[in-house]
Amino acid sequence: MTDDGTGVRTAPRGRLIDAGPTGRPHVYTPITDVLDGRIAPLEPLPESTPDRPLRLALVVPHFAFGSGGHQVVFALAHELEQRGHTVTTWVHDPHGERPDATGAVLRGAIREQYVGLEGPVFAGFEHWDGADVVLATGWQTVYPAMSLPGCRARAYLVNDHEPEFYPTSLESLFAARTYTLGLPCFVGGGPWLADLLTTRYGAQVAGRFAYPVDPAFGPRPVARRDDTIVVYGRDSTPRRAVALALIALQELKARRPDLRVVLFGDQGVPECTFAYEHLGPIAPEDLSWVYSEATVGLAFSLTHGSLVPHDMLACGLPVVDLDGFGTAAEHADTGLVELAALSPLAIAAAVERLLDDPEERARRAQAGAAHVAAASWQRAADAVEAGLRTILRARVGVA
Repeated sequence: MTDDGTGVRTAPRGRLIDAGPTGRPHVYTPITDVLDGRIAPLEPLPESTPDRPLRLALVVPHFAFGSGGHQVVFALAHELEQRGHTVTTWVHDPHGERPDATGAVLRGAIREQYVGLEGPVFAGFEHWDGADVVLATGWQTVYPAMSLPGCRARAYLVNDHEPEFYPTSLESLFAARTYTLGLPCFVGGGPWLADLLTTRYGAQVAGRFAYPVDPAFGPRPVARRDDTIVVYGRDSTPRRAVALALIALQELKARRPDLRVVLFGDQGVPECTFAYEHLGPIAPEDLSWVYSEATVGLAFSLTHGSLVPHDMLACGLPVVDLDGFGTAAEHADTGLVELAALSPLAIAAAVERLLDDPEERARRAQAGAAHVAAASWQRAADAVEAGLRTILRARVGVA
């Protein structure tokens, strides 16, 4: 309460905030519109569509170097292009992470940092012209994919359980709702995520595909050391549990002070009680040499299995990951990844077992390389292409 000078108390008044020159709706309005049922109708489908080359529209979130999810999406898109399908890429950036980036700039970044896509890339949807199938590739992109006109079908490429990227929030709830909107899902990696989508959300899994390894990863002609631990140290991504790896290695370094520790994957430098080498973000070609020289790799994921363990295995590097999550569901019976309980002592013990057993490391190196060689982008694209055609055939004649 305030005094207006007459002795009369009045209610406080706040500062008036102008709506701004555009008066644009809240950035989440398109999401709530979809959840309220405002969804663009699908176009009728001619009978010839499922069997001819398709017009595919890929809607992707804003990206930066080193995103495993984008790596999968762009590699699949490139393989589909090689089969004669037309792929356009539409970058959805509602929060303006790269407000000045044009489609040409984004296309150049994709070609330089990921793979040589042939089709055009667009910043936003100003030039949207429809598609046979629009493919959402992250929770944020599902909502525009549901709203875009001129589409004959929609589908969803799912590479992780994205609600777990956030604390309880609108974002976590919006991400979870995407699995309930009826989109056929193509799920990458092992069975953990596909099972979760069907049992928890009732989602339709239209296809699954194994994650292939980037061709840059393979054994390099460098001597294998017996004292080097390589850690996927992307601390800016909380599900990588980097702090747990560092606490475990703190325990191990107390027993083995000469142990060499190398971190990569993040610009940030985590605080630690021991000295280590920091590589930061690093290109796959260079990283393959690091893997080929190291003794044991630590690559944790608290959700779906990461691409990193497979890259390490391709270079003959034994891997330790956490039990109870996506990697465990994929490798519980393969014996290729050492699974440790969520405990620094258990992790340190798992690493130490491998350090003390060169024969077991050699066995895993050979078996791991053979395992990852069985997956390819061609096979992954087979699963997605066949699923897309099945989805379209089911829609033939549907108005």
